[in-house]
Amino acid sequence: MGAQPSGSGLHVALLIQNTIHRYGIEGMIRSLHGISSIRCSDVGVADLRMWDGQQFDAILASSDDLATDDAREAVRELSCRGMRVLLLVDGPDGLDVPWLAHSGAQGYVDWTGLEPRILADAVADVMAGKFYVSATLARRLLGRAGPNSIGSAQPWGPAGAALTPRELQVLRLVAEGLSNKQVSRQLQISEHGVKRLVGNVLAKLNCPNRTLAVVRAMEDGLLAV
Repeated sequence: MGAQPSGSGLHVALLIQNTIHRYGIEGMIRSLHGISSIRCSDVGVADLRMWDGQQFDAILASSDDLATDDAREAVRELSCRGMRVLLLVDGPDGLDVPWLAHSGAQGYVDWTGLEPRILADAVADVMAGKFYVSATLARRLLGRAGPNSIGSAQPWGPAGAALTPRELQVLRLVAEGLSNKQVSRQLQISEHGVKRLVGNVLAKLNCPNRTLAVVRAMEDGLLAV
């Protein structure tokens, strides 16, 4: 990647304790366009408090380093300070779904099959304010949900609020990280129609945003293959 003028690109903090993982992700980030600076820590998310007064555009951290309440509180603080948090997880078992529903993180990427292209898409989406789940992780989550969960149809949110097959279809694509425009192309419906369906999903699941809707769907097994 060519040199970027100071302040012209993204300022990224990489907070991963595992040395091999940290070096590998750092190399991928440096290969991306639009990166102005990278600061690394081998202590973890909570260590960012030692960099008081510094603001980063994006924070990449490993979910393996978030076992303590202090580390998890640090993630929430980062999000509240306007920094986009992207968590790298070790498959579905690396997701503590109830905590993630309130973590403030904007994206989740599975270590399995991670490559520069996927990381570039993840960073671009979270910086655009979109919720991102890597396709590999989404497929593994859907597989873990089980084939019969939709048929059991246990509604949540407002009493009796069950998603229609079309709304479930849209929710599944949103969970895979697709934008409204991408969903409209795949389902061959208008983008306005997608927005309406997403709005229906949020209302029925009593969730304020797409992130919580997807996380709640993962937790309750509503997303199924």
